[in-house]
Amino acid sequence: MATTENSAPSFLRDAFESYAQYTADQKQDAQQRALQWLQTHIESDLSDKTILTQFAQKWRTGNNTPSEADQSPLNWANLPRSYKGNKSINSHQEEALKFLEETIPQELQDDFKARWEVKTKLKVSNTSGTPLKVDETDLKALQENDPNGEGKNWYQVNKGDVYYLLSSEEKDDHYRIVTTEEIGSDNRNTWYVSKEDVSISGV
Repeated sequence: MATTENSAPSFLRDAFESYAQYTADQKQDAQQRALQWLQTHIESDLSDKTILTQFAQKWRTGNNTPSEADQSPLNWANLPRSYKGNKSINSHQEEALKFLEETIPQELQDDFKARWEVKTKLKVSNTSGTPLKVDETDLKALQENDPNGEGKNWYQVNKGDVYYLLSSEEKDDHYRIVTTEEIGSDNRNTWYVSKEDVSISGV
């Protein structure tokens, strides 16, 4: 993602400006999920719990003391559509982007970029769905300690479900996948899945 000429660096501005280039619904879905992932991890991973509130205030009005109507959380999946551009008279959006650039650790920015630029997806094709498993162990053995498939050892997914992939590799009759979002009660994103139950293709 390239930096806009004559503007302060901003990883989110770069993302928003590339968003319009992707007209495929699948690509925009992947990017919306990346934004939701970032929003979740800013809230859960960073010690300053006011970051999201401060960003929302700056994004909407540029005012640190907004009206009561401005207190509702932002839906980050909608941010690219509401971005007016760096040449807009609404400079408060640029101030909000600068605030995030200076606040979010580089590692978290890089993890977001990897999800924003994801190239492959997995789609469940088996009519009965399929289990995502923590390893190649037979499902019955995994069910002993996780009978309901909550995600500790396995997690059931349904036909038609789509997951975007940071990586995938073949392991005998399984794929070992790393998904862009955490799945299950243990917030895991590395899983094994039966090859015959899914298809992997470009986004």
